[in-house]
Amino acid sequence: MLRAQGICRLRGSTSSSGRSVFCVLTAFFFCVQCAGNSVHADETKTAVWPHFRVTWVQDHSAGSRDVSAAGESLKLMAFDSRDGLGERVVLKSLQNYSRPLITPDGRRIVYSSHADRSVWWVDFSGGSPQRLGPGFALDVWTDPANGATWVYLADWVGNPESFRLRNIRRLRLDEPQSEEVVWKETQISPDNFQLSANGRQAAGEFPWPAGGVADLVTGRWTRRATGCWASMAPDDSGVSWVFDGPHRNLQMFAPGIERGWSVPVNTAPDVGGHEVFHPRWSNHTDYLALTGPYRVNGPVNTISGGGPDVEIYLGRFRADMTGVAAWLRVTRNDYGDFFPDAWIAGGEKSVIDPAALKALATAAAARPVRQVQVRVKCVESSRIPTVRSIAPYRSALVVHRYEVLEVESGELMEQQILIAHWGIREGSVQTTSRIRPGQTLSLTLESFDEHRELRGERQIMDGAWTGIPLFYAIGGKK
Repeated sequence: MLRAQGICRLRGSTSSSGRSVFCVLTAFFFCVQCAGNSVHADETKTAVWPHFRVTWVQDHSAGSRDVSAAGESLKLMAFDSRDGLGERVVLKSLQNYSRPLITPDGRRIVYSSHADRSVWWVDFSGGSPQRLGPGFALDVWTDPANGATWVYLADWVGNPESFRLRNIRRLRLDEPQSEEVVWKETQISPDNFQLSANGRQAAGEFPWPAGGVADLVTGRWTRRATGCWASMAPDDSGVSWVFDGPHRNLQMFAPGIERGWSVPVNTAPDVGGHEVFHPRWSNHTDYLALTGPYRVNGPVNTISGGGPDVEIYLGRFRADMTGVAAWLRVTRNDYGDFFPDAWIAGGEKSVIDPAALKALATAAAARPVRQVQVRVKCVESSRIPTVRSIAPYRSALVVHRYEVLEVESGELMEQQILIAHWGIREGSVQTTSRIRPGQTLSLTLESFDEHRELRGERQIMDGAWTGIPLFYAIGGKK
């Protein structure tokens, strides 16, 4: 039985806020073509992409709902854009392969097994897996000073269902006996933990849902936002993200840009604005990997529904880091594909443009808090969840889609907007948020992005709404 708590956390034996903050350049879609049971990237369409490799787990259980890779019906998979083999099985024996990671040189895959709580590695090309030792692997990092490759791992607090780990340590891939403790200040959660290029900083959950960045030298960490799947840019820019509650946007942060900014990542054509999951920065600052779309209601939420339509995608960030410029669908098959990690050739030399960060900082500092009073008509509404279903959270926002009938004060150019209302607050259902399609209201709104404190709150958004700006209702009347 799959169990879960909160917006991002999935646990067990088997395993909503669209917002428009920045205009995304026209997305180019690069498909993969089917040939029987084998999938091959079309060379003419992937030619604009650098050489890449991806590893992931594929769920062969009924319904493909093992989104947390906790069961025993998984295969370890890989894809190399240059070998012509398409989707390829690395380890075909159905068992537990959890959270695979590609080494920085792209040659090996490190993965964990829930069966005996151990860490293993295998060549990217396949072969016999080798046991590294007990624990759960979090990240793989190569020391730029001497080229040594280290595996970062930790121990479960109780059973894996606790979704908490402790005592982060590292060991050399080629010398497993050389072990060093690197973090014991807090417990952490497995999804996600990722180091900067110099190995001093790491993004993570300390523990979930407190996403932030840790200084592994001083032993201090800074909370960035509530959410899951925190990731660290693979350079030394200090840029990081925390995945938001609706599973649609990256909450981005950088030194000097404490207000942050949002990047929508459910914009791939085949995703259609639905939820996505497992977002992880690759070894290259320009690229990320994730899974989607999630559109099957599961026992806990939409993510827990998984399903055979969930595929692996690579995304390429815009140079200014305000959106995803292009998507590439890596897989096309009849099974659920989860937990991708990507290696991109030349990633070790990649850096985020400092000029882009300076422009973002200037824009963030100059951005005023916009307030507008409007009369709107509800076009589509979302359900108000039960208090029990959002545990351990005690509050949740519900998002409805509206048509703007009149701007009573302030400035607003959009004709269609999304508005977030409190559906549950401190354990109490807010009946005033039960809005019916066709109902009209007069509301005072502010841009949702100005309310950093809300970014990681549980959010219910039943529609696949994308490209529509999101506002927060701070007052009004029916």
